Amino acid sequence: MRYQQRAAPADGAANEFILSDASQDRMGDVIVQSGWDLSDFQNNPIALFNHDRNQIVGTWRDVAVRKGRLTGFLELAAEGTSALVDTIRKLIEQNILRAVSVGFQPKKTEPLNEDADKFRGPFRFTKAQLLEVSLVSIPANANALAITKELPRDLMAVIFAKHGNQDTASAGARHGKHAETRPKSTGNSMNTISQRIQTAQTNYNALRDSLKELSSRDDLSQDETQRYEELPGEIDIARKELEKHQRAEKALAGGDGDSRSHDGDIIVPERKEQRHEPPFRTHDEPRASDADVRRLFAMPKKKVDPGDYVLRALACWTKSHVTKDPLEQVARDLYRGDEVTNVVLRAAVNPAQTTVATWAAELVQTSNVDFLDRLIPTFIYPQLAAMGVRYSFGRNGILKIPVRANTPTLAGNWVGEGIAKPVRKASFSTVSLTPTKMAVISTFTEEMAMYSAPAIEGIIRQGMADDTGIALDSYLIDNIIGSTSRPAGLLYNVSAITASAATPATAAMVADLKALVGAITAAGGGRAVAILMNPAQALALGFAQTTTGDFLFSSQAEAGSKFGVTFIVSATVPAGRVIAVDAADFATANGDAPQFAVSTEATLHEEDTTPLALATGPQGTAVVASPMRSLFQTDAVAIRMSLYVSWVMRRSGMVQTIASVTW
Repeated sequence: MRYQQRAAPADGAANEFILSDASQDRMGDVIVQSGWDLSDFQNNPIALFNHDRNQIVGTWRDVAVRKGRLTGFLELAAEGTSALVDTIRKLIEQNILRAVSVGFQPKKTEPLNEDADKFRGPFRFTKAQLLEVSLVSIPANANALAITKELPRDLMAVIFAKHGNQDTASAGARHGKHAETRPKSTGNSMNTISQRIQTAQTNYNALRDSLKELSSRDDLSQDETQRYEELPGEIDIARKELEKHQRAEKALAGGDGDSRSHDGDIIVPERKEQRHEPPFRTHDEPRASDADVRRLFAMPKKKVDPGDYVLRALACWTKSHVTKDPLEQVARDLYRGDEVTNVVLRAAVNPAQTTVATWAAELVQTSNVDFLDRLIPTFIYPQLAAMGVRYSFGRNGILKIPVRANTPTLAGNWVGEGIAKPVRKASFSTVSLTPTKMAVISTFTEEMAMYSAPAIEGIIRQGMADDTGIALDSYLIDNIIGSTSRPAGLLYNVSAITASAATPATAAMVADLKALVGAITAAGGGRAVAILMNPAQALALGFAQTTTGDFLFSSQAEAGSKFGVTFIVSATVPAGRVIAVDAADFATANGDAPQFAVSTEATLHEEDTTPLALATGPQGTAVVASPMRSLFQTDAVAIRMSLYVSWVMRRSGMVQTIASVTW
């Protein structure tokens, strides 16, 4: 997260502050006031000192954009809360500590002008999220020391111009040195007026940009509508302020005045450079040249590649860690003459983050950790097969399973002495089990096999088994007729029982389960009934309550014992559907275990839905399947999985279902 801090001076009453305005700060940036997002800040309007989260001094209230400025009221913590709070309170009462600084996260940024550097700016922040507001001793806004409650702004700007608007004075303050004053010169006055013109021009343009943005929108909120009505008046005031300073400059320098572009922008005429000595300099620095004085504060003397600043920052962090000196002091000692470094020392320092390019996402290492497979639902087939009858094909191609019909019956009857006994016969039929299988092939390169971690072959083998198990369950409970390549689904030719509409839902639940078990019992089954359901229905079963609020079942096992059934819960069963199967009549064959084969020489038709033979038709006119891959030619490996699995229901009526239960 990119985090910025900007400062503006206190204004108005002792506890009322201008938190931000549209003027150009010492970094050369401008914050568009209509773009503030205050939602998060209003939930936690903490007031800090010098942006230190451990130095809480109070809270802010009524923070809002008014007349083109972000303002708010400071409410300090109660006296005696801490020594810091008491000190801050006394400094404010003596009108010594009067500046504030905003910490915000840029949401939408654009270059301030065509000369702006894409890395260093200056920028115009059109959208910004306010994070915190701090009392500070030295703000980033140049107007911070030019505000007082008792005197008019224009008079105080003249009084404090030497301290608030001179670049070299700020540089001296940045380095923590005592300033050395020089006699006031004509060049100093001209430089002060030029900076006022620049600030007024920036404010004027920012207000016009805000008005253009609002006028281009179709729907305006209540706050935006109010802002739309206020902007024309503020633009007129800003224009008059700019013209006032231009007239003053013209009177001092004998200039030719200003002109306007077609769209109303005021164009400041080119001004001749004035030769003058800087009014301030530090004791341990050489006298600044004329070029240094004329250069804006936030512009570097020599353009430095952005990557160099990453290396400089790392050097500062390393030396600070070794010597235990403050990071700011290390930066001053190593790169004292660099103005961009000075700006960083004056304002907030963004920490290196893993997601920020050039600072320092490039240093983050990437590593693959242990493989995390996707979540696999509980399989139905192995649980149901374990409850049923299992056969083996051996060397046989078809298994015929004899099945006795319910009628006629071989039941004995009461007979008297000397009376003839009844002679009865049974009725038998057979069902057939034929071998069927599921299969799939996947490929990967030999390089992948050599260098992947974890091993790609193991992942593919496990994935084949898991995904085939899910597909097998879907085929098991569908309603598709059997064929030579697959068994019939359990719901084939099964008519759904109508769901109970009883209330409450607990009553409907009991009625539905009784209906399922009753239908199987009526068909002559009921020896090993399994109830297949979705986890949603299983959850409802676990929370079923009596009319007195007691739970019907303490566990799923208890529910099964009360109904005389076994519950099988799987996400493969559609929500709302409940299936009852008499597993005693569910017959399966073969080992049900997947078999794998690996090849590096085969040729494959790479098709995932309807694969074909590699070539069909007479030689010379054969149609070749496409796309085709030779594993030997491309250094590839193929894994084939085959799962031999067959099932059949020995008697009809042993599967019952309800399509849409209400619980």
